[in-house]
Amino acid sequence: MTTETLSSPPELNTMKLEIDGEIGILTLDRPEAFNAMSPEMIGEMTVAFPWLADQAPLRALIVTGSGKAFCSGGDVNWFKEGVSSEEIDLPAQVRRGADALHMAIVDLRRIPYPVICAVNGPAAGAGFSLALACDIRISSEEAFFACAYGRIGASPDGGMTYFLPRVVGPSRALEILLNDPNMTAEDALAEKLVSEVVAPEELMDRAREKAEKLAAKAPHYVRMAKILAGQSIENNLTEHLQLERHGIADSMATEDLRNGVEAFFGGDTPEFKGR
Repeated sequence: MTTETLSSPPELNTMKLEIDGEIGILTLDRPEAFNAMSPEMIGEMTVAFPWLADQAPLRALIVTGSGKAFCSGGDVNWFKEGVSSEEIDLPAQVRRGADALHMAIVDLRRIPYPVICAVNGPAAGAGFSLALACDIRISSEEAFFACAYGRIGASPDGGMTYFLPRVVGPSRALEILLNDPNMTAEDALAEKLVSEVVAPEELMDRAREKAEKLAAKAPHYVRMAKILAGQSIENNLTEHLQLERHGIADSMATEDLRNGVEAFFGGDTPEFKGR
């Protein structure tokens, strides 16, 4: 397989993937359905996220939605069809769909560079889960956030009950899940679900500014920071210190480390090349 093939983005129908230098922008693109996750979109996530994790020539990614919504969650029309037809095994279909979505979320979390979610509008259900799975969230003033699953009697998925407790704490996460409020952007900021709230017209510029700032950091440092922070809750101390030990030792073999040390003692700002 050639390098050219490895770096070619996948062709997508329900999402748009733009590559601008070292920054990627992935846009959920079903605006007529408020970017609801159809089976096709979930299937395309299982293609796009592994490519972004393993092959993309990027150092930062922005995830956003087209139109008025970020993502309204799973496509309820899919559920409606299953509920109204005795010929459809809805639990089996949803089990397969959730399996695909969860594989995609695992691959999203494997992306070794910063993933910034630019929440341009409502993020509900699995859309809220997707936003939580990103590393950093910046919200438009027009966005709102909702767990939403309980409103139709469905159990949460997409990693919501994994990521939400890690952001707000287990007790507060359960309270949010059970009360299921529509949280405004300012509510989300107060809960630390997002790092900042900006005017709608400023959202993508601010996300781009953040992406460029993070893309300038040493890729090995970013990759290890993501891995170590992500695994710290699950690991015991001895296991985690071993990961830190190998991570810092491996960084010593990079050109970026040598350049960083030389710049430090020379009073300069290092330029990290990812080598």
